[in-house]
This record gives sequence, structure tokens and C-alpha cells, in this order.
Amino acid sequence: MKAKHLFITLVSLFSLASCNDQFLSLTPETDRNTVNFYKTAADFNNAVVGTYNALKLSGVYGTSLYWMGEVSTDNTDYGVTTRQAVNVDNFQFVDHTYTSLNDIIYAAWRDHYRGISRANAILTRIEGATIADNLKNQYKGEAQFLRALFYFDLVRLFGDVPLVTTEITTPDGASNLTRTPAEEVYKLIISDLQSAEQTLPVTYGTADVGRVPQGAAKALLGKVYLTRKDWATAATKLKEIITSARYQLLPKYADVFGFASPTNAEILFNVQYKSGNTGQGSGFGPVQASEGARITGGSMRYPTADMDAAYETGDLRKSFSMKPSYTDATGQFVNQRYVSKYVQFGALASDSDIDFPVLRYADVLLMYAEALNEVSFSTEAATYLNQVR
Repeated sequence: MKAKHLFITLVSLFSLASCNDQFLSLTPETDRNTVNFYKTAADFNNAVVGTYNALKLSGVYGTSLYWMGEVSTDNTDYGVTTRQAVNVDNFQFVDHTYTSLNDIIYAAWRDHYRGISRANAILTRIEGATIADNLKNQYKGEAQFLRALFYFDLVRLFGDVPLVTTEITTPDGASNLTRTPAEEVYKLIISDLQSAEQTLPVTYGTADVGRVPQGAAKALLGKVYLTRKDWATAATKLKEIITSARYQLLPKYADVFGFASPTNAEILFNVQYKSGNTGQGSGFGPVQASEGARITGGSMRYPTADMDAAYETGDLRKSFSMKPSYTDATGQFVNQRYVSKYVQFGALASDSDIDFPVLRYADVLLMYAEALNEVSFSTEAATYLNQVR
């Protein structure tokens, strides 16, 4: 009798094991996941927006790019002594004593690859999606532009980096990656941008203002050519933007950085922020400002005397970009320069509306002038230089 019961139990177990594999591998139907996502145009739109959001991560425009690209120059000083510093990693950029344990450098590596991972997921899956061709082309172009931007940062910061172009779907999928020569990375960047400029819209409707347009892809491509000292190709590409007449310099420099609207005629592409305590506000401005201009804490990046002296007498940008002194919370006058350019006075700390420009028409004109000068030392270069000046 016992043997009979044992036989029935074993048969039942084998029957369960031979059932449809889905019995033990059901996809959660109440949660969003990669199996039931990436199906509709709305899904891909959300994925693209998530890739844009990676630009705000601390390792990208949130923190790292500023520390690695600006604080390490002679334009700014930390504003506190090493003994006063909360994070000694910051001082490594002032003193040029970097270590492999620096959190800011680690964040740059980590968060740029987060953005690349999001872009790769879109590009891997979108070809097989059943959505309108115009949206498919737009989303693909946006993902390619963003992937190119992330890699352009990485290759300039680190040189040879792992080149990942497809979605990684397993926990150990990145365990054997090795560094790829910078030349190959640049080939992908150029290929992505060339493709993006062919598929991205020239302009967007009001609801989509701030998404990357065709002009931004052309500008970034021109910047890549310029970085690689391909002067003639850079000049040709940048001139396409100028002759399009879609962008212009604003009469007032301060208006370029205003927070009343997400973009303006001089902005080709920016990282957009929105206050409201939703985690989408910018903290870039408050850490620039003096203690008297901030809600809490003191400035961490003071303009140096060299930066102050770089402005010519009468330069209208200076009074907007930096202030020579401030009055602290006690009413005491403090003779200390601070950056005011990205400060939204009255905004809560880390919750500013001020966007961060990635590509401006002024950049295009200056890059075009540089390319022309390198090609032929033409006086035409001075024409574009002086438009900005």
C-alpha cells in the first residue's frame, strides 16, 4: 500500500514537471518588466524619457562632469580648506591627486553606462516593435544621440572604454568586457550621430519642447569632428546649422539661462530641470552661490582671480555670471566672489528650474570660427567670433 502511494506521488511530481514551462516561469502581470514592456509607442516613449533622465544622474551633469571638467582647472577654487571639507575626494580635483577610490570618478563611469544601457535597450528592441515609422525613427534617433553623447563624455574622460552596443540581459553579461580603443568608440559616436541627424525632427510641437532636434545632432557631430581635428569636415557640418537660420544669439546673455521657459532660440539642447520637490529640480546653482545666497551651507566653487581678470572691462556677461561680494545671513559684508549664473534666488536647495545648456548656438559659431581658422587662417573666422563677442 505504501508503495502504491509512493508511485502515485512520483507520477504526480513528474506530471507537474512535464507541464508547460510557464507554470514555474510566469511573468508578473501586475508589474512592469522587460517581458511585457517595449511593446507600444507609449512604452518606447517612456524608455526614451528615462534615457534623457540619465543626464541628471550625479555621475553625469548632476555632479561629476563639473568636478572633472571645471574644478580641476584654474577657473574655480573649492572655497574651503582640506580640513574643512566633508568629502576629501573633491580636493583631489583641486590638487590633481586622483585615486582609483574617488567616488566622483566612479559615479561618472557608472552613470554614463547607465545611460548607455537605457539607450541600448531601446535600440535593441525598437526594430521589431509594431509602432508608426515616424515615431520609430524619432525614438531611434533620440537614443542614438544620447548614446553618442554618453560615449563622447566617456572617451574624453577615460580614453579607451568598453564599447557596449547591445542590451545586456544577464547578471554576468558585462563581466568579460574589456576596453575598446578610443578610435573604435569614436566610430560608433560618429555613426550614431550621422544616423540621428537623418531621423530626428527639425522641430517639435509644444508638448515635446526640449527633446533633441536634428540641429543638436549636427552640432554634436561637428564638435566630435573638431575634437578629432578634422577641421574641414567640422566646418562643413557646423555651417549647415548656421545656414539653416533656425537658431540665433539672444540680445541679452542673461536670457539664455532664464528659467521661464525650457528652451529658447539660442539653445540647441539642454538638460531640463523642474522644481516642485519631485526630485526633478537642479542642485547645480545652489552649490555655486555664496553662503548668503543659499538656503543652507556655503559655496564650494569660488571663481578665481584669474577667472575674474579674464573678462574685459565692460563685458556684459560678467555681472550676470559672477558677483564680487555678498552679505551673509547676519548682515555682514563678505568680500568674496561667487558664481551667480545658475542661481535661482528663492528656490529651495537642489530644486532649481534652471536648465543646463549642453549645446548653444554660441558654441556652434565659436566652433565654426575655430575650424575655419585651422583650415585656412581665414579672416572669415573673426566674423563669427565677433558675433559672440
